[in-house]
Parts: sequence; structure tokens; C-alpha cells
Amino acid sequence: AAHPHPHLHSPDPILPAMPHLLWMIAAPNESMQKGGPAFQRMKALIQDQNGLASVSRLSFPGFRVGTLDALLGMSDELAKDDRNVESAMGRILRQFRELKADENIVPLVEGKSIEEYLRDFEWDEAKFSSSDHIKEIKGYIIEEVSRLEEDLKIRLTDYSNTKQSLAVIERRGQGNLMGKSLAPIVKAEDVVDTEHLMTAFVVVPKFEEREFLSCYETLGPMVVPQSGKKLAEDNDFHLYGVTLFKKKLDEFKTGCREKRFTVREYKYDPEEAERDSDEYSRLLKDSQDQWSTFMAWTDTAFGEVFAGMIHIKILRAFVESVLRYGLPVNFDMALLRLSEKSASRLRTVLKDMFAHLGGSWAAGGDQEVTVIPGVTSEKDFYPYVSVDVPLPDTSD
Repeated sequence: AAHPHPHLHSPDPILPAMPHLLWMIAAPNESMQKGGPAFQRMKALIQDQNGLASVSRLSFPGFRVGTLDALLGMSDELAKDDRNVESAMGRILRQFRELKADENIVPLVEGKSIEEYLRDFEWDEAKFSSSDHIKEIKGYIIEEVSRLEEDLKIRLTDYSNTKQSLAVIERRGQGNLMGKSLAPIVKAEDVVDTEHLMTAFVVVPKFEEREFLSCYETLGPMVVPQSGKKLAEDNDFHLYGVTLFKKKLDEFKTGCREKRFTVREYKYDPEEAERDSDEYSRLLKDSQDQWSTFMAWTDTAFGEVFAGMIHIKILRAFVESVLRYGLPVNFDMALLRLSEKSASRLRTVLKDMFAHLGGSWAAGGDQEVTVIPGVTSEKDFYPYVSVDVPLPDTSD
């Protein structure tokens, strides 16, 4: 059976500031003697009389109900799937904010702010046809969210790898002469490389330069006299090139080590600096391109997952409502937007309004209840159906 109410765009004021709380509440429509339609009662008492929350109708289609056994199983599945979709939404939002370097930004949902999307909400029949079984609809939503989560992992891995490669090249050009790449420093004219002769590159602590110059020719046999040439310096070190016979390199290294001079392991390659520069430029462009496409993707993906979450929460509220209130379907769903400070008082008002739905224990009696249809064991029980809708935190 189709829902008895047509889709209405609520003109109710929307609480302006996030973070605030959003509750999806479902309760049965009753006879006028018992208070009448649930939505009208909630709007009158909660919004108009007490100002505890803004109340707007949430329309839903007439789903195919199936058997009671199937619904009972579905209730537990939906609670678990709901949590998983919430987690996926959180991961995508965190990634979007990290890419934007803004921890308060909230992406749009189908081109609208979250508030506008919820205010104008209509069940997406094109994606999640209500003529399908509830289990199938749930499957479509979970499949879409799983696909987006997998895509997130792949994109994040690609982007991270590019950034890591970029950082490796950047680190090569940073630091002091003990660690940084010598490719941009050493020029062809600084290098001797013949059948027998070579240039060793020695890093000398700044305050030991004089000693080095006085003794480098004796640090090993067959060092070419007066071949020492300063190639670079920084705040801590000097870099010298020294010419010697190749076969005596190990002895020269030992002599340097004893004096706390360091021979860098470096073989001159005239094209290395240019290769590094080209590679850096390529990776920089790749990372900028990936950042741009990844950010656009997370922006869109957040909207898709948020919309999927709202649809799965409606399914959850619908199934729990049918389990509690029976058939034919005759209950209203409403979205209540409230501030945290109103939450406790609002729960009290809702409990007083709907206590008769739950029997003596819901009204405060001490009768022990072991099984309540449509209630998942991990959450508080209310005499009405209540599903929390998480909203992105902002510090505004």
C-alpha cells in the first residue's frame, strides 16, 4: 500500500548551526480520540508549543513487506549495514577534508546542502525502486557503498604513492652535505675518471677544514698532491673533491674515517641532475592532477554515500515500524532537528506522547521485557521508532 500522505516540502524553519542532532522518528497514526496523525501531533507539541526541535515530514514509498520472519531478520541486518554505511561516510568525509585542508567543510549532496537535501528529500525510485523487495533495495545500497569504499582505497593508495615518491626526491635535495644528493652540486669539471685515477668526494666538518687541508694528501697512499678542491659548503660542512688512484680508495677511506672525515659513495652521472629534475616535475604534476581528481571524487562520493545512508535508515525505520505497529502500513516518519541541550527534554516529551504504545514498562513499570519486535539489542528502547542520523561535525 502506498503511503497515505503525499510528499510535502516542509516549510518549517531549519536549525541553522551544525553540529546538531537529527533523529528519524516513526510512530503510528491513531484515531482522533487518541491524538490523530503522528506527524501533526509531533509538529504541534515538539515544534510549535515547546520549540524543542524543528519537525519535518519524511515521505516514504509503499515498500513490499514480505513475511514477518523475513522482516525480523532484515531488522538486524539493516542495523549492521546502517553502521557500516555511517563508517564509510565518515571515512570519505575525512579524506575530503584532508585534501581540502579544511576540517569544517561539508560537501553537497545532489547539489544541495545537507539541510536542503533532507528538507526536499524524495525516495530515489530511479536507483532504489520501491517495487523491489526491501532486501534487494538494501543490497543495491550496500553494493554502491562498497564500490565507493574500494575506489577510495585505490585512489588513496595511488595518491599516497605519488606523494611518497615526490617526498623521496625532495629529501634528496634537502639536509646538509652528509646526506643530500650531490647530483646538482658536482659538475663535469670537478671529476677525474680515468683508467687509474678517480675523484673521491669528502665531507669535512666546518671547523676541521684547516686540518683537512693540511693532511688530506697523507690520508692514504697515492693521493694526487694539491688536488683538493672545495665544491660546496653549508652551515655544518664543506665538500671537497680529492684525486687519487682508484686502487687505493679503501685505504684513503680508512684514513678519512680515523680523522672523522666522510667519503660519500657517489659516482658522477652527468644526466642524473636533469633526470631528477624531470622526474620531480612529472611527479609534481601527477600529484596535483591526482589531488584535483581525488578531491572531486570524494566530493561526489560523500553525497552518494550520505544519500545511501538516508535511504537505508528509512528502510530500517520502516521495517521496525511494521514489526511494531503491524499492517496495513499506517504510520508517519518525521525528521527532528535539535540541539544537544534539547535532547533529554525532547526524549521526555516523546516518551509522554507515545508511552501508551509500549505498555506498562515503557510508561515506567517494572515488568521485564525480553523480546521487543523491531528493536536491536544494542540500543535504548523507546516506545516509538527512533533512528539517529549522524551529521558532519563542524566547529562553526
